[in-house]
Amino acid sequence: MPKKPATDLVADLTWAELYASNIREHLKILSPVVKKIGTGHELTESAALLRRQLEDANRTTGELRKMTGVTPRRLN
Repeated sequence: MPKKPATDLVADLTWAELYASNIREHLKILSPVVKKIGTGHELTESAALLRRQLEDANRTTGELRKMTGVTPRRLN
């Protein structure tokens, strides 16, 4: 695979950061609502899919950290 220009990499990471921010905001809204309503099969399946996708994204960010030599910071 050919190397991507640094500007493409920065753009991809910027978009990823924006998506992650939107996801966090949506989850803050959804979590309390879901606790109050009955959940159907489709909602449960969608949440499980989201979890798998976020697990994959977490692994990918770990791989990027390793490739760049960035050490993880402790979460408080």
